[in-house]
Amino acid sequence: MTLGAESVGAESVGAETVRVGVIGAGGMGREHITNLSGLDGVEVVVVADVVPAGAEAGAALAGASVRSTTDPMSVATDTELDAVVIASPDETHAELAIAAMEAGLAVLCEKPLAVTVADAEQVVAAEAAASGALLHVGLMRVYDSAHMQVVDAMAELGPLHHLRLVHRNTNHQWTRSLETVFSQSLIHDIHSARWFSGSEFASVVAQVVRTGERINYVNLLGELTSGATVSIEFAEATYGYDVEVEATCEHGMAIAAQPAQPIVRRGGQAHRHIGDDWFGRFTDAYRTEAAEWTAGVRAGEVRGPTATDGLAAQHVVAAAITSAQTGTRVPVNWG
Repeated sequence: MTLGAESVGAESVGAETVRVGVIGAGGMGREHITNLSGLDGVEVVVVADVVPAGAEAGAALAGASVRSTTDPMSVATDTELDAVVIASPDETHAELAIAAMEAGLAVLCEKPLAVTVADAEQVVAAEAAASGALLHVGLMRVYDSAHMQVVDAMAELGPLHHLRLVHRNTNHQWTRSLETVFSQSLIHDIHSARWFSGSEFASVVAQVVRTGERINYVNLLGELTSGATVSIEFAEATYGYDVEVEATCEHGMAIAAQPAQPIVRRGGQAHRHIGDDWFGRFTDAYRTEAAEWTAGVRAGEVRGPTATDGLAAQHVVAAAITSAQTGTRVPVNWG
């Protein structure tokens, strides 16, 4: 369970089929379509994407009868649905999430919740104002077995002293802005730090190494309100997609296990496959997320990261960006 997991007095779907619309049929949208379509009692009804071919291809993943549309807002406000997945570009998240909640739909919104703190605050306010609305943010590492094992081990090791999180990406395709690197990638590690520690960031220092406009490496140091410290290391273009977690506590240390993969011996070498994207690394976590989200829709509760979690992560992202731009330690402004 995450920091902000919540239950409301909403009317749940009960034993009926959960009817879902998916907005955004890119890689993340297709992952959600595939996972939701594999669940009993869940029906993907409509897929939206502004690119017609993308919408059609996404709908085809869920079955021939699934309709497609190039109008995302028509899905966000479709009261024939029970819930909607928002996997469209980051800048559309807040508007679509607010519209869906005002229509009474449960929402799974991919991270980030919004691109600014102000927009994220509007989403949280809209959830509070909408009768029975529930929003789940797609920070899926809380469902990863290696991460959960560290949380369990920490319970027996006493107070946390330091967290070290490493995030290696394989983005060779394009140059991402500072804001995008933090809001799309490091936001996962920021949420993980809050989840592992059970406390908030008090201040951050961010250092960035570039080649021209390209960000190669980020080192984020954080102080938590509990007194513990956090270091997040991020590399943009590496040998494969790789995530590490180390928690140093008063009575010992917990290190996340690497995903179980066979060691293949061939041609005088021993090789273990790592993978080159997050879909392979977190396949099981995404499947569990889909099952937990729809179960939460049925029960009228959020069983994972909440809108409040998404807002909290956005506050830390904003402070980290300011630190990277100014070269100073920046307190996290909680408003």
